[in-house]
Amino acid sequence: MNKYMTHIIATTLLVLPNASIAEGIVSKIVNAPLSATGTVMDARVGVNVYLQSPEASGIEFMNPDVLGYGIPAGGEIQVEMSDGFERDWNVALTQSALMLVTGAPQQGLPGKMLGYTVQDGEHENVFLITPTDEAGVPADMAMSPAPGSKEDPVRNKGIKVIHIGFQQSAFFNRGSSGTVTVRIINGAGDTVGEGSASLDFIKTPLAQVLPTNFPQKRRNHNWQTISAGDTLGHTKGTLPLTYMVYGASPKADTEALYAFKGGLEGVGVLSTPQLKKMGYAKPDALARYNGGLVLHDQNNDGVLDPVSDKIIGGIIASAPKGAKGQELKSLEKDGMPVLSVLTEKMAPKPGKRWGGPMLMLQFTGGSMPGKYRPTVALLNDPDNLSSGDGSAFTYTIRVK
Repeated sequence: MNKYMTHIIATTLLVLPNASIAEGIVSKIVNAPLSATGTVMDARVGVNVYLQSPEASGIEFMNPDVLGYGIPAGGEIQVEMSDGFERDWNVALTQSALMLVTGAPQQGLPGKMLGYTVQDGEHENVFLITPTDEAGVPADMAMSPAPGSKEDPVRNKGIKVIHIGFQQSAFFNRGSSGTVTVRIINGAGDTVGEGSASLDFIKTPLAQVLPTNFPQKRRNHNWQTISAGDTLGHTKGTLPLTYMVYGASPKADTEALYAFKGGLEGVGVLSTPQLKKMGYAKPDALARYNGGLVLHDQNNDGVLDPVSDKIIGGIIASAPKGAKGQELKSLEKDGMPVLSVLTEKMAPKPGKRWGGPMLMLQFTGGSMPGKYRPTVALLNDPDNLSSGDGSAFTYTIRVK
């Protein structure tokens, strides 16, 4: 594989949640972390297109040790919005409507600094991304200018995510689903990488838990490496796992949905060890939450109680076989949990623009080396414990 990763991609089909299907260099489509309603039917589009490679499929592609994609010299990247995506012709296809990204949570790759432009493609509903330098955009040179990225132990390199509906959104979600196709084309006009995925639109807005790295100067909070017993957010050199928590938007018209920034303040996590210490047994409907519960503080006392506070989700823990001692819970300061607060209090400029509260969790590494993957999941309907999971995000932590 060369530095542009311009290889022919096999079309192995992957079955994804919510009846989504992906193939080739596209892994899946998810709600973008800067949108509360990006996948809602009849709302404006706000999605992230996750890429992958044959050597690193799905979530493994976000590993900073894995090189992302570049733009070949004399070539281009095409992003086609088809099926259920309807164009708003009042919004141009420019950098404001699409941002290339490395990693998840995302570190932006702005065109002016990386050397590419975004414009309308030859065919309808196609973003055309072209390099401004005759050498193209080599993958190993595609690094984010985010201030904290230089402090990352391993810097993410290459394009790994395409954020559609960035500062503006040029498309609407229409019908029941939409399909995005990504093509990488070399200087000779050959398609050297291609893939697509479909996304089922949700009929009713849901609360969203999404990854963010707004604090710590947009350092990479994902794929951190620690020793057994170390705790992310407390051990020197580590960062807490950080999330945006949007609330469910009231039913509204398209523009009101797009403008919604509201979120859930006072959200935190009680781990399974904490719940056991309190003598609390999870309801059978929540048995899948083997790692703990997500709670919304109801009386604003800053203390989480599974009896008096509202259960809005849970933790689905994944760890190496035989591992013990791993734990995900609210970040603690002076013996108290740090519950979610408005993002603008943590990161004023982006918080004011994008809204939502920020949730920070600490993770203690287990006894066995390997990958630990706690998933924070929110219930479809927090008033119904049997409603199943809606929005969710999984971080990866490596224990050495």
